[in-house]
Amino acid sequence: MNAQGALAEFVEVMERLEPEPQHTRHVAFLAVRLFDETQPLHRLGPAERVLLEGAARLHDVGWPISEGGAGHHKLSARLIRQQNWRHLGRDEVEVVALVARYHRKALPGPGHEEFDRLPRPRQQVVRNLAALLRLADALDRSHLQRVRDLKVRATDRHLEISLLADEVPGREIAGAERKGDLARDVFDRALSFRWLPQRRAAPAG
Repeated sequence: MNAQGALAEFVEVMERLEPEPQHTRHVAFLAVRLFDETQPLHRLGPAERVLLEGAARLHDVGWPISEGGAGHHKLSARLIRQQNWRHLGRDEVEVVALVARYHRKALPGPGHEEFDRLPRPRQQVVRNLAALLRLADALDRSHLQRVRDLKVRATDRHLEISLLADEVPGREIAGAERKGDLARDVFDRALSFRWLPQRRAAPAG
């Protein structure tokens, strides 16, 4: 994979197919922040970080061709597979497609044909990245970019995710608690979320 070229392609496809790029750009930012903050746990590297960013940018591209959003996660995966990628290998495209597919609804597991075809190590990559994308998408549930940034504190049994925001992001926390199902499984830890108030600059003079 040519990482720089792949990132440029992800942006191009997002801008061409995504009706709400401000949301998917922010989800990509949050997903990458989660990746970096939890790296000692998943131990994935720069290549997987790029694939996560791509899946985050493209996870909703199926929305415009869905009926009111129904099944758009599967349509996003299909559209990702259909693109003429120049800087990604076939297996990398499949990881991006599956991570986008699992950003909502069912979790990756036996009985899903495309997931079953992956080698076991790639299946684990998909599970880890999809866990992070589900959280990141939930943390912009309002599509208003209320969560500006985040920090993660990990213990042997717990992940505490602090959310930097101007006001309590209640809707986002509720969504993340619900969509943290896969993260709880892959990291084998309980999840909790807390508001970290955004510090405002003091008035000049």
